[in-house]
Order: sequence, then C-alpha cells, then structure tokens
Amino acid sequence: MTLRGIACLAAVCLATQAQAAPDESATSNDYGNIGLLQTPNARFSGGGELRVGYASAKPYNVTFISAQPFDWLEATFRYTNFSFSGVDGGPFVRDGFLDKSFDIKLGLLAETELLPAVAVGIQDLGGTGLLASEYVVMSKRWGDFDLSLGAGWGRLGARGSFRNPLISLNHGFAEREGFGGGQTGDLGGEFELEQLFAGERMDAFASVRWAPADSRWSVAVERDGNDYSLEPFGNDLPTDLPVNIGANYQAPTYGLRLGWVRGNQLTFSLYLANDVSQSAPKPLDPPPTPVAETYAAPDSQNRSTAVSSSIDDATFRAIRQALQRQHIQLLRAESAILGWQLNVWVTQGRYRNQAELHDRVARTLSMLADRHVARFQIISVAGGLERSRVKIDRATVQRVASRGGALGSGASQAEPTVVSLAPVVEDPALPDSFLDVSWFTGPRYRQSVGDPDESYRAGLYWQFGADKPFDPYLSLSVRAEVEVVGNIDEIERESDSLLPRVRSDIAEYNRQGKHGLRRLELNYIRPITSEWWWRVSAGIFEEMYGGIAGEVLYRPHAQHWALGVNLNRVRQRDFDQRFDFRDYEVTTGHLTAYRSFPKLHLDTQVSVGCYLAGDCGGTVIAARVFDSGARFGVFATKTDVSAREFGEGSFDKGFFIVFPFDLFLPRSSRASFGLSFRPLTRDGGQKVNSGRNLRFAGGH
Repeated sequence: MTLRGIACLAAVCLATQAQAAPDESATSNDYGNIGLLQTPNARFSGGGELRVGYASAKPYNVTFISAQPFDWLEATFRYTNFSFSGVDGGPFVRDGFLDKSFDIKLGLLAETELLPAVAVGIQDLGGTGLLASEYVVMSKRWGDFDLSLGAGWGRLGARGSFRNPLISLNHGFAEREGFGGGQTGDLGGEFELEQLFAGERMDAFASVRWAPADSRWSVAVERDGNDYSLEPFGNDLPTDLPVNIGANYQAPTYGLRLGWVRGNQLTFSLYLANDVSQSAPKPLDPPPTPVAETYAAPDSQNRSTAVSSSIDDATFRAIRQALQRQHIQLLRAESAILGWQLNVWVTQGRYRNQAELHDRVARTLSMLADRHVARFQIISVAGGLERSRVKIDRATVQRVASRGGALGSGASQAEPTVVSLAPVVEDPALPDSFLDVSWFTGPRYRQSVGDPDESYRAGLYWQFGADKPFDPYLSLSVRAEVEVVGNIDEIERESDSLLPRVRSDIAEYNRQGKHGLRRLELNYIRPITSEWWWRVSAGIFEEMYGGIAGEVLYRPHAQHWALGVNLNRVRQRDFDQRFDFRDYEVTTGHLTAYRSFPKLHLDTQVSVGCYLAGDCGGTVIAARVFDSGARFGVFATKTDVSAREFGEGSFDKGFFIVFPFDLFLPRSSRASFGLSFRPLTRDGGQKVNSGRNLRFAGGH
C-alpha cells in the first residue's frame, strides 16, 4: 500500500473514533462545505443534516447538496458553472462550462477545553480536478469567537508561501499535475490518490467568526490561501485584498450570506437545511393501549398446570378491536404451551418501525389477555406468509409501561424466533386479506443530473398502481405514470456511447414515453427453509427493460448478513414504454453479499457479475441508516470497460437519499421516496431493476 493509501486509511480510522460536537450555528461556504466564505473549517453540523443551496461568486455559480451521514463525516456534491473571461479581460460571459465534483471532510479530533477540533478534507475528489484542493484545519472557540487555522494544497494553497513539508517524507509529494488550467479534455471521475497533498508549494489559511450566542447574525473574516492566478480556463482573477469578509444570517431551516472576496467581488449564498435523523411528531397516530395493571407472572408450578388451550371469542374480539383502532389487523390468535403463551398473527399496518408494531401489540395483549398468559409471541405477516416472529415477556411490557417507557422500548427486549414456512391460515371470521387488490395513486418525482446544457432536469408524474396477490406466493404488480410537469424530455445531447446504449438514451425514453406503463410483472416468492428463499419474476420490470428473472437468497436466522444470487434475461423496451420491445437482448446476473453494522447504523452491499452492456465487474453500496428510516448512501461500480469506452466520468458512481414520509407527516406511514444522483447517465456498470428483491420483499 502506498503512503497516500496508508494516510487515507488512518484518517478514516481516526474519524470513526472522533465524536465531533454538532455545531448548530455552522455555516456553508461558497462551495457547499461547512466553513466561512472561500475556506473550510473543522466544524460539522451534526449527523443527519441535509443542506441544499446555491452560491454565486463570479466567475463561479455553484449548486450544491451536502449531507452529513455521521457527526464526523461531511460529503458534498457540487455542480459548478464556470463563466469565461471576455476578450482582453472583459466582462464574464454566462453559460460556460458545467463541472461536477465531490468533496469529503473527516473529523479527526473533537474539540476539548484545551485542544481544538481537527479535520481533514478533499475537494473535487473523483472529478475533473478543476477545483482540486486538500487541507488540514483546526478550529477553537473562545466565547463568541470561533478561530480556524489550516494548511491547504492545490487550489487552497495556490499562493504558495511555503514548501510542502510532506516532500521530506516522500519526494513523490513534490509532483502535482496542474489543477485548473482548463483540462476539459480529461474524462474525469478517477480517484487520483497520487495527487493528494502533492505539490512543490502550499499555503496557510485562517479565519475568525464572531457569532453572539443570542443572535442569528454572525460576521466572518478570513485570510485565503489562494491568489486566484491559476484559476480554470485561464481566469487570472484580480486580487486587490487577500482577505474576505462576510455577514451570515442563520435560521433553523435556512441560512444566507453576503460576502466581499478578493477585495473586489460581491458574493451571495443561500441554503436550506433539514435534520432527517428524527421523524416528525405523530399527533394523528392513535395512542397505544394503556397498561395500568401490575402483572405477577405465574410460577413454574402454575405453568405446568393446563390452564387453557384456546382463546375465547370475547377476548379475541376485544384484542382485534383494540388493534384495529391502531390500524393493525389481527389475523389469528391461539394459546400455546399449556395456555401461558399467547401467539398472535398481525399485519404491519401503517408502522414503518417493527419495534413500534411489536410494542403496540404487546401493550394491547398485556391489557386484554387472560391473566394466566405470561408471554406473547408476535408474528408479523405480509402477503399471507410469516415474515418475523418475536417473543416478549408480559412482565417486561408491564415494567416498561409503568415507567412511562416510549414506544419500542419494551419491544427492543424481544427475542426473535424462527418463522413458520406454512401459509398463514386466517381466522374464519376475518376476510381473506391477502386476496384483495391494493390500489394506490400518488405523485412521483424523477430527475436527471448531468446534462451539459442544464445541470438539473426533473419531472413530476402522477402514478397509478395496483398489487394483486393470487395466493401467498404469487402476486401481480402494475404501475403506470402520467407526466404533470417536467423538462427531462428537453435533453438535447445525443448519446456518444461506445457501448450498447442501455441507459444513455434516457432523453428519447422521456420524449416518447412521458406517459407510459412502467411495470407489469408477476412475482413468485417462496421459502425453501426458514433461511433460504427463492423468487421467479416475469414481465415488464421498469421503464427500459422487461423479461424473466430469478433470485435465491440465504439469510441466517438472527444474523446481520445475507448472500444472494440473481440471473436475468431481459430485452430493451421501445421508447414509448408500452408493450413493444427493441432488438437488444442481454443476460445479466450478480452474486451479492449484504452486511449491516447495527452499532454504526450502516448497511453495505458488495456484488460481482455482469451488467446490461455486457461488461463485468463489481458494485459497492454503503448507506447510513437513521432511526427515522432516512438513508444517505453512496455507490460505485467498476467493470472491465476502460475509461475511454465508458466516457465522461470514467466509471459509474454517485449517491442516493431515501426519505420516509414519516419525516414529514403527522401520522405514521410506511411509504418513502428516494433521489439518486449520478454525475452523468452512461452505459457502463448498469443493472436492471428486475422483480422484487428478496432482501426487501414483504419485509424479508
């Protein structure tokens, strides 16, 4: 491993140990990073915050989205519009070059009473390198003043007042390809680690921010390490003063700033912020069943005596009505183990969180079940099949309720057990719920990032859908959409792909198929054992492909990992997205390992296989999962396609955000919507969305 690789690994390890204190007053700089105007600092806004904003500091107009998956990690995706200088240094010309870039900042040390906070960051990682910089910065607060001092390489150190001290460790740090300078012919997208912290010269930057505790206003002054003489596209920007000043207004959900940089340029920045780590209060949810009685568990002698082998009708009706009030359907209930255990089969209802479902059911049973029942087994059912089983003692529920415990606190002590493979036989008094058709309609948002003529295109569609289970194993899913408003169909760039055009014809699909059939698929899902499941799917899977697919999943009981393999034979759909198909046909398949890390609240996937363009390689996905159900994730795919064949971007990569409706609604909901950001839609490393993924189907 190279010295740079070791340094990067060490920085990540240090960051995972750091406990950066969230700074509610942290502001964004002109590039979307937490900082002041042109410089970053060592502050973080707190895990779960999402910022979307715009900044204008000619010759740059920046649109950014910044997410903080952890207290110590900040990631920023930025779209920069570069204006060009006029003839003989005349006025800037709009509609210049659009550049996509990605930044990352890691917190290495948390601030203490004596020591400052320390962070390391990289700007324009995996991009064209037009704004490439690396830095180490420390910040310390004294009363209302926040002071920062940093060292910058690349653009942040272009003033070059100091020799790079890392050259004494390795002479390779002395060489750095010119950043900026208009290298627009470069495909970009490669993670060029050999360029990190390199360069013969570097510089320091410093800042001070005055932010009174009782005011939303703050004032910032900074000394920039960039002299703006090596800016992209030959923009030698005049610098009358190496000091930048600005005034910020910070509200809980937005911030704005006016600044004066280089002694001659007015800047403006505005961003919106939201904390997605916690759901909104749910005043419209029905309250859980109150638990008022103190329960004494039967001793072992009483447990060995047969009390009851069935649940009486009156008790069943009372439990069913209490659960219906909470939008949970009771399917079956029966006594077990000589009457001191009660088994109930329920649907998940509107509750996204399984722990909340279990807690509500357990509280209801604790209040209404026969006094001899000492334990409950709660079985969650989806589509006529068991998806999970947990056991929880009645005494635990009573103890948590008597202490005013929140929903989920009692169920968190539940013990998972192995599910039954047999279809659930519902109580004769209830309708066959899994034979009903589920109809729904609602909005859907779609987007396209990467059009060189417009950094962001989007469309709002109205979706119609239905799900029809024929039995516990076989179901039909239908989706159709009608465009309400959008401009995705205005993409004018024609695909120049050297690969089969498996995704890059997105503009044509949106022009001819803005109203169309998105899905018409059959899924047959069946367990082999409690740990092995298999699926066969057929039909129209998505906007661009249809065919047949199969999948097998192995997920050990009560473990945090799973292993799956899938195989698909698909054909490309016609542009109008009806029932016709084009000539292109391909077989794809992947072996995928799933691993979750509960302590880190992290879900990961690693898959290897072949993709839609016939290329073969691997995909890595990592997502930070919050208690609210929101997700911040990144993905990258590298295949045997060369950077030249792939085109701009060099390989497929991007990030995604999933928003559960729980974040915003005053009542619980299991629905969610997601946004995926790719720097550019290309044809290499593309998967097909074929059928219901077993990892997520029906709660499994």
